[in-house]
Amino acid sequence: MTMVLERPTRELSVACSYRWYEQIDYDDGMAVAKVSVSLDERVLTAARAAAAASGVSLSAWMSQVIDHHIGIQEGLAAVREYEAEHGPIPAEARENARRVLRELGVIS
Repeated sequence: MTMVLERPTRELSVACSYRWYEQIDYDDGMAVAKVSVSLDERVLTAARAAAAASGVSLSAWMSQVIDHHIGIQEGLAAVREYEAEHGPIPAEARENARRVLRELGVIS
């Protein structure tokens, strides 16, 4: 079943042009939104190469990258909220967090 939805009321600040928005609901319960974006040619070439290297479609790769970015932004917002309520996170705790993130391969 294909359903055309109205343009979202809240837009993310990204370098793309917005033309249409369509939600596709698959029988397996997975729903995806189909959008049209315009990308810098260099960015598109690099994204296609990264998707191919990961063995996924460009759409899947972009979805993963955007989801990862959103997770980072939500984490940073949570830290700001925590620090606003409890004060700065001690340097020792920050370094411990960095060590764990390095061990997990999240940061280098």
